[in-house]
Amino acid sequence: MKKIIKNIWVLLAVLYLGSCTSDYLDINDDPNNPTEAVMNQLLPGGEYFMTQALSQGNFIGNSLQTYVHQLVMREVQNYGMTGTANNPQNTWNYLYSYALPAYDAIIVAGEEDGNLIYAGVAKTLKAYTFSVMVDLWGDIPYSEYNVPGLNAPKPDSSKDIYNSLIALLEEANADLKNTEAENGLKPGSDDFFYGGSVDKWTRLNNTIKLRLLLQSRKAKADITGWKTKLDALISEDKFMESGGDLQFWYNTGTNPQDMRHPAISQYTGQQTNYISPFFYETMSGLTLNTSDNPFSEIRDPRIPYYFVNQLKDGQDSENAHEYRNGNFMSIFFATIGPNASGSNDKSLTKIGFYPAGGKYDDGKGGAISLQSKYGQAPHKMVTFFSLKFMLAELALAGETTGDAKELLKDAINASIDHIHSMIDKQSDADQKNIPKIEAADRNDFVDAVLAKYDAANAERKMEIIMTQKWIANFFNPIDSYNDYRRTGYPVMFDPAKTTIPGSGVNPLIAERSPAEVPLMEFRSYPRSLYYPTNTETELNPNMPQKTDVSTPFVFWDK
Repeated sequence: MKKIIKNIWVLLAVLYLGSCTSDYLDINDDPNNPTEAVMNQLLPGGEYFMTQALSQGNFIGNSLQTYVHQLVMREVQNYGMTGTANNPQNTWNYLYSYALPAYDAIIVAGEEDGNLIYAGVAKTLKAYTFSVMVDLWGDIPYSEYNVPGLNAPKPDSSKDIYNSLIALLEEANADLKNTEAENGLKPGSDDFFYGGSVDKWTRLNNTIKLRLLLQSRKAKADITGWKTKLDALISEDKFMESGGDLQFWYNTGTNPQDMRHPAISQYTGQQTNYISPFFYETMSGLTLNTSDNPFSEIRDPRIPYYFVNQLKDGQDSENAHEYRNGNFMSIFFATIGPNASGSNDKSLTKIGFYPAGGKYDDGKGGAISLQSKYGQAPHKMVTFFSLKFMLAELALAGETTGDAKELLKDAINASIDHIHSMIDKQSDADQKNIPKIEAADRNDFVDAVLAKYDAANAERKMEIIMTQKWIANFFNPIDSYNDYRRTGYPVMFDPAKTTIPGSGVNPLIAERSPAEVPLMEFRSYPRSLYYPTNTETELNPNMPQKTDVSTPFVFWDK
């Protein structure tokens, strides 16, 4: 058997016992020289490392949320991720050093020994992982990334990688459907995502392939047989079903490892993640800082599940605030306001139940502390509601014959269902008793959004679909970052479009908290991420650093 990677449990132990990744996670040092590929150990390890790399904590999920204006972070102000930033660097390293080599080992072992279900699962995950990396960085090492003895792999073009990934997904699909695969080993409890369900893996495979075709719909000439492949997928109609989401569930366990959702750490110590006032206003139907809000005067019933206010009615904040509307309080993106750095940890609005299994906002306020019942939530990667939004976009763009309005309706309802499914999953009695959105409130909201859709022209309809997808994808910023670059929607926060042009607007004026909040001049929007400097461009002469990320770098960015 080809030797590709060490036993993944050794790597898990290293990660659990050491919190710093910068010293040993380096693809160019090629630390993975295995003894034997044990598939039922490699699969959960690969799935775990992939999840960590794409989620919150010290990874890309934290900082990328600011690029899509769902969160604000002082540490990543004004599109400030550099090549030395830990979050993207750790994501790159985890995927290249751990997740992808694990999948390669499974593929080799599975094909050699006739364990084709394992091979199909690993090929599907490898294709998804590489597609995300292409979407974030563009040209990256693919054909040479795991060649023994090759420490300076050359990057492949993003276009070529996408074509290879679509072919890899087709190989995986054939493996999963191969009748001889029934005679081989099959995943079970070692599969964190689907428990070895071949049907769910096949449906995910098709959904990921649809995702790649959707991403490239404005560059379809670069994808071999784009239209034929899309038509075949739509005709087969074997996509992800409700409850078949690709997501990793964190729980409330803290011993021997802390398995709570990484973002729940925001309930202790100094706050890092602030809810963007722009995001809050879009969901609240307000127009102070989003003057062209496509959902003006519509209040989203998901708000109390998304974030939680600490302030009570009539309560003053600890110190002068920068943005406050009712009991919601935060800071602005790219702020240079005098109140941006004030200590308001017990007053600022925090992430709530849906993103990290935190507190549901019952309207009573109160300072939030980390309790044992918090942290049971999934990291969402590919979801059923996103599938419905993808199909709505394709229908509206004229690529399919689907009904875009009905698909939009299905997508919003699926997003609400996803919140409810999280409540059902809770093991703590208090969390399990969180109220679900009433049917009447749900229907009123969906009807109001669809009324806006009916009144819109074709371009505004696309904006409505993509903005609702952006809202639904809270804490899945990769898809939102891709969608904005592909479609221009949602329209992101622009100080020129506030009611006080050039500044952030604070709606609740108080002593030392004026209406006008000064902001620094925005940098050009980054169309891709810088390559990691410390672990890639300084060590690999074939990977020169980008000089400008404000111009399109990924082939589908049209």
